[in-house]
Amino acid sequence: MLAAQLTRAAVPVPGPVRASFSSPGPVAAPAAIPGAGLFHSTLRLTLLSISLLLLPILPAGAASPPASAPQAAAVQPPEKTDTEKQRQTIVEMRDLGTALFSWLTDQVGAAAAGQQTCDAPLETKAPQTVDIQEYPPISMAELEALLIPQYIEKISETDGWGNPYEVRVNVNDVESKYVLSIRSPGRDGVYSSDVYTTNGFDPKDYDQDLVWADGFFVRWPQKTN
Repeated sequence: MLAAQLTRAAVPVPGPVRASFSSPGPVAAPAAIPGAGLFHSTLRLTLLSISLLLLPILPAGAASPPASAPQAAAVQPPEKTDTEKQRQTIVEMRDLGTALFSWLTDQVGAAAAGQQTCDAPLETKAPQTVDIQEYPPISMAELEALLIPQYIEKISETDGWGNPYEVRVNVNDVESKYVLSIRSPGRDGVYSSDVYTTNGFDPKDYDQDLVWADGFFVRWPQKTN
């Protein structure tokens, strides 16, 4: 009995709990859950199997769907032949010559300007020579101011091969013997001469100069028998 009382007296009585303001130590990471890695691997394999099942099934030997082709470039027009370029040059020279002759007619009157037109090359009974240097040159800006818009809507600056036209107009003396001239060097881009005899040439000779002066063609392509 006395021993029991002594034993109870030896048990300490807890006092009031005090809050601790000391910093906590490092927190240990939780232990890995057994079997978690196997679960994740199984989940990935399951998702992969589902995605394969959803793919379209192609018959044996069938080609895979073609990849989307890039947008096609704009289609370029085919290059003109030399015959087409020569014809274009003749048409442009004739149109510009018509406009120049109309301007000349208005300047001096139909009687003084003569009755020649440049709708087609004029035949001559005797050879004529034309010296281009007898005609004063004119700039494109001056030519446009002279003719647009009353006599022509637009003036082509280059021939069918891309060579610049040479236009000459004697604006200071419209009653002179040499007033209007237009020429193209042809395919080679080089003038063969400044003095021309009125005559046609083989249409297949694309390097020949094409020349118009004072209402008629001096050098033009002409088929021969």
